[in-house]
Amino acid sequence: MSRSIHTTHKDLKGLTKRELDEQFNDPNSDLASLAKKSSLKKKVLKGRKQKKSE
Repeated sequence: MSRSIHTTHKDLKGLTKRELDEQFNDPNSDLASLAKKSSLKKKVLKGRKQKKSE
């Protein structure tokens, strides 16, 4: 099953500082899903590098 997360930085363009602060505190926001996506990508890339070096 795919772990893809369909959220882009375009979803955050045009938001005010106040709106971004509200999204920062909300665990179900676009900002939180981008953070999950980023950490997942780092984990996958790290795993691929380790697998390649073995």
